[in-house]
Amino acid sequence: MNIAKPKISKEILQIDEFYSYVKDRLSDDISIFAIKSYAERIEGMDFSRMELKSSILENCKFCSCNFKSASFIDVIFQSCDLSNSKFADAYFERCQFVDCKCVGLDMHRTVIKQTTFEQSNFKYSNFDETKMNAVFFDNIDFTESSISEAKLKKFEAKNSKFIKNNFFKTMLATVDFTDNEFKMPLVSTPPIELKGMVINMFQAAELISLMGIIVNQ
Repeated sequence: MNIAKPKISKEILQIDEFYSYVKDRLSDDISIFAIKSYAERIEGMDFSRMELKSSILENCKFCSCNFKSASFIDVIFQSCDLSNSKFADAYFERCQFVDCKCVGLDMHRTVIKQTTFEQSNFKYSNFDETKMNAVFFDNIDFTESSISEAKLKKFEAKNSKFIKNNFFKTMLATVDFTDNEFKMPLVSTPPIELKGMVINMFQAAELISLMGIIVNQ
């Protein structure tokens, strides 16, 4: 799948105090453009409605922070820890998450476009009611995460773990899981969410019980 890469400004400002830099601009509703923040350690701070564009966050730790209704356009999250932070109702376009720890991340009701998630841990995260368009999961641990009532368009995944995920009312038609680990999904009865999805023969053997079929061994 062709996914546009983040457009990062050639003239980028290295900042040392992310919270101080952002706080003044948030109070004045000013978008934040072309910055790089490295090795920040922030916990429990409020960045709701922040607008970040053409920027890089590298080796930063934003734990239990509030990014509700924030907007991220052309942003790279490189080796960041965003665990237990809240991104509900946020907007992502042309972003990359690379080698990130995002355990317990709240992404419900987000809009995600032209974005890649690579080599990252999204265990126990919440993607309920998300709208994804041109999104690629590459080597993502999505174990016991929820993605119910989501809308998936041009969604692809490889080498990722989809184990005990809540897919209730998320239609998986045309999504190819053959190069991923796909086990024990939570779905409707009958499992309408699985109609039209692509799986391999070993995955089919595990999922057949969801159809109410008993295999006599």
